[in-house]
Amino acid sequence: MTAIPQDLDLNLDDIEFSVLPSGLHLIDRDVVYFTKDGQHGVCIFRRRKTQEQGQRGFRLSSFGVLLARSRRPRPWRHTAALKDLLTVIYNQSEEAGLVQPTESQWEPARAFFEERKIRRVDTSEWNGWNQDLSDPTESSSHPTLHLSHLLRILGPSSLTIYRHVLGRRRILIYTQPPVEAACILCYAAADMCYEVQSSTPGRTRDPLSVLGMVTLSDMRRLGSESGWIACTTDAIFLEKPSCYDLLIDLTHSGPRPVFYVSKPVVPPPPRGQTHRLSLTRFAWSDIKLWNELDEILQLGHDHCCSENDNEPLAPTTLPRLGVAWADMWRVYEDVCVVCAGVWMGLGWRPGATTSGRGAISLEGDDDFGLSVSGNTLTREGPYVRNLGMGIEGRPSGSTTTMRRSSAMSWSSGRATVVGASSVDELGSSKTQQGLSSSREEDGGVADEERADRQLRTTLTLLQTLHAHTAFQLAVLASFLPPPQSPSSSTVYLYPKDMVRFELAPLSSSDAKYLEWLAQEYAVDTQIVIKRGWRDLVGALLGYT
Repeated sequence: MTAIPQDLDLNLDDIEFSVLPSGLHLIDRDVVYFTKDGQHGVCIFRRRKTQEQGQRGFRLSSFGVLLARSRRPRPWRHTAALKDLLTVIYNQSEEAGLVQPTESQWEPARAFFEERKIRRVDTSEWNGWNQDLSDPTESSSHPTLHLSHLLRILGPSSLTIYRHVLGRRRILIYTQPPVEAACILCYAAADMCYEVQSSTPGRTRDPLSVLGMVTLSDMRRLGSESGWIACTTDAIFLEKPSCYDLLIDLTHSGPRPVFYVSKPVVPPPPRGQTHRLSLTRFAWSDIKLWNELDEILQLGHDHCCSENDNEPLAPTTLPRLGVAWADMWRVYEDVCVVCAGVWMGLGWRPGATTSGRGAISLEGDDDFGLSVSGNTLTREGPYVRNLGMGIEGRPSGSTTTMRRSSAMSWSSGRATVVGASSVDELGSSKTQQGLSSSREEDGGVADEERADRQLRTTLTLLQTLHAHTAFQLAVLASFLPPPQSPSSSTVYLYPKDMVRFELAPLSSSDAKYLEWLAQEYAVDTQIVIKRGWRDLVGALLGYT
């Protein structure tokens, strides 16, 4: 280890547990994102063969940087440079026949640090996603650009993460090495609500904290802090549900990761665990928002991740047996979507008319339809999705022409897609142009078009999520007393009021989600949700 200069006030105790998490000895290389006392960092892991006695055939090392505190830390900016630097240092060491690099061979690392050494504290304001994602220095490394891939892999269950992020809950992702994909998932998930949480007054002005990789040494910190998302490779966390609110198990052998919520044991036992894990899935009220996002994903046709990448999230790595289970799971999700459409067609959604009750009315255009002119979806013949297509991770290759309705042309101000006339051009004409040009021009032009398509898709997804979040917070604000009222007051919400939030009045998970919103964004106001049997029966019968 290199000595730390005395002029740097850094406490690096136990940092080796974060940069060398459990199980990393099984792979050759990886990228680990972590935090230390509020400072974000990133390191490059390498496993090299050695004949040294006591090393068990391999030498493990992590080389990285720790960033100064700032409002918007971006450790991914240094990933590519760190990889190149570590390769140069170790190549020189191997050519010299040395086990470890000498002091002179570490000189490029010192120069790397001096070039990037903090000169002043970064106090600049965040200027929106269009500028954040369009930065050429991080065009290919920004985790949020993987948002479309994340949504396709997780499907409607990704909105379970969205709810917990917006409610500032504690989210833990359990994975196995390599861990880079899980770390990227942490940043991408937190960014789904970053714009709202950084600009909307609430109990906390700071966005959800991204902790990156955590280990057993962080268990006490996880139990005391609130509002974070992290990942771990330590299975012992599965037996400590009191440390988090949502657990995402990426090691599940099925076609999708499994989601668990932590619930208190009632009555609390005198000894043992006070919380237990309960399996959870997406809520029916998420279907409308998911249909919006899924339509954008079908239009985007971007491939942010290589099919050959060794990622724990990639559905292409599933065994053949998993294909059958994937088909069964897709049937289950489709049945839930249809049932939700029936349920909402009975008048549970605001603005439903009497003539529309009893009809199956899903949001968006039908997947199976005749070729009709106008703002409708057209397909050439019937279409059945296979594994790795659609929300499973890869878009369909059939001819699709879709125009966005006005309801999906939301603008979140700073997140507006500049220079994009409409999303339908992204999915139809530009995709066809990209396919034809890739045959005539070199691969660089195709890669540039793919990156531009991926950027536009990500901006549109963030725009849609922000519009939905702003809508629900605006509804919440309509129930709050005016600012001139007493400092503390109590507001009662009934099941009929949940419909205004586009939530299901009979859903306990929707009620819990609404409680999170009230706790976080209803400043100086106590929100009480009445869900007695009389209230529920009244909502069921349509009484006001």
